[in-house]
Amino acid sequence: MASGYHRLSINDESFPESPFIPNSSIKSLSPKSTRSGKSSHGDSSHAASVRRKHRLISIAAGTVMCLFGYEQGVFGGIIVGHEFQQYFHDPSPSMIGLVTSVYDLGCFAGAILALFVGEWLGRKRMLIVFTIIMTSGILVQTAAHSVTHLIWGRIIAGIGNGGNTSTAPVWHVETSVQNAKGKAVVKEMVVNVVGFILANIFTLLFSGLNTEAQWRFPLGIQLIFIVIILTMVPLLPESPRWLLSRGRDAEAKDILASLNEQDSEEEFLAIRQSVRIEQATEASWAQIFKGGQASRRLLLGMLLQVCQQLTGINVLCYFLPLVLHKSVGLSEFASRVLATATALFYLSAAAVSLRVIEAFRRRTLLMSMAAMQALAFLGVAISTEVGHDLTSGIIATVCISGYFIAFGFAWIAIPWLYPAEINSLSMRTKGAALATACDWLFNYAVVQTTPIGMHHLHWGIYLIYATLNAAFVPVVYYLVVETSGRSLEQIDRWFELNPGWLVHKADHSPVFEKMTVRGQSSESESAVEESEGMVQEFERENERSGATRHRMSF
Repeated sequence: MASGYHRLSINDESFPESPFIPNSSIKSLSPKSTRSGKSSHGDSSHAASVRRKHRLISIAAGTVMCLFGYEQGVFGGIIVGHEFQQYFHDPSPSMIGLVTSVYDLGCFAGAILALFVGEWLGRKRMLIVFTIIMTSGILVQTAAHSVTHLIWGRIIAGIGNGGNTSTAPVWHVETSVQNAKGKAVVKEMVVNVVGFILANIFTLLFSGLNTEAQWRFPLGIQLIFIVIILTMVPLLPESPRWLLSRGRDAEAKDILASLNEQDSEEEFLAIRQSVRIEQATEASWAQIFKGGQASRRLLLGMLLQVCQQLTGINVLCYFLPLVLHKSVGLSEFASRVLATATALFYLSAAAVSLRVIEAFRRRTLLMSMAAMQALAFLGVAISTEVGHDLTSGIIATVCISGYFIAFGFAWIAIPWLYPAEINSLSMRTKGAALATACDWLFNYAVVQTTPIGMHHLHWGIYLIYATLNAAFVPVVYYLVVETSGRSLEQIDRWFELNPGWLVHKADHSPVFEKMTVRGQSSESESAVEESEGMVQEFERENERSGATRHRMSF
């Protein structure tokens, strides 16, 4: 996911959060809701307009993530089809792995590109440009007459998706109301699973055709998502946070007012101060790799993203019908039906995670679910080794469903939240970007090797992922720092007092220490002074231009 994520928790009401402003202070700036549900202006039509805009933004951003999930699932559904195999002359397992996995290399390139051009283009223009790129890739895939066409189509579509998935969640969060910003992140994950389910449904519906349409239609249907995105995004508001970062304060203020039912002046001031502080404290690439606690925190965020891919989720997301057909021994039709059914378990678990993920600590969820995932893959390995009869097929399907449930409870969302939670404010944007890059690279490695492993190792490939999931239990126990229930400044303080890499004996209680602005480190204080000086200079420039009536006073 995406570069540019901010520190969020599912019930976070203090976004944007600053390590220099106590949570309670920011919360006090949030507009209080009224009993009547009307705006502070007493205009019920304004309140209805606000809610309508938020619904439309959710639909637009959700369509981007739904398309992402569809792309993840659609290729696994078409490569088992007889028409696809015949048209492309029965491609080898290594070729199937290449055609499927180059999409992730494209996503990696798109995410890196978004890191460098995203702040220049803005959220809306980023989505429009990268959606057009993705459209080109989809058209090339749909009209493909050779494997080479498929490969290029997958790469181009991946570049578009990498840029889109780096942007849409950030845009969604930055335009959400205060008490919905954190949940927006996990909701994106749930919508992603909806796309995965739709891919399985459409490949199942077209599987009965005996023409090229069996695989061309499921690929071409993605254009429906494209039309929705390109129609809606230009009509919706830009991120106020991005506008403030570009010095377009008046526009940001107007948009914030249009997105809030109550008066937005105090929220505007809070976001502007947070933006100024981020600009003053942002780390350079050289600082990121110089070592010390900052690099440790960066590596922890990257570690969880790598572990997420090595749990084997995309062995099943990309190749579930192939797994059920080739490894379990089910018919092509039965494989498609069961793939759709197990995807529904995945969706249920992802939806439940909205509540579960904040009810338990991060470490507890990650360790317990990794253990369950290990048992699930072990069950798949044993059942596929014992035989290809109905009983073995039922056992394997139950184990795969159990894996999806376990993954949906914890590993679907926490590795995406964690880089934004664990990194300091100055490292947050670049840390999230590097973690996302790791995710795409290891996604590529898993998808590339899965068909080859299924062909040569048979049940052994599932035993490998069972072992990896089991290994992640001690990895989390010894290395991963708890972030649930802690503010950013509390996490900063925790690392000061716990410099060692091994954390199994450290204090992981939710409330580690009450901290105030006065008790922060000298580095933080200097960053405050620098940011205040920056804002003061900004105000002096505006005074000279006669625009002082719009300025705030710190």
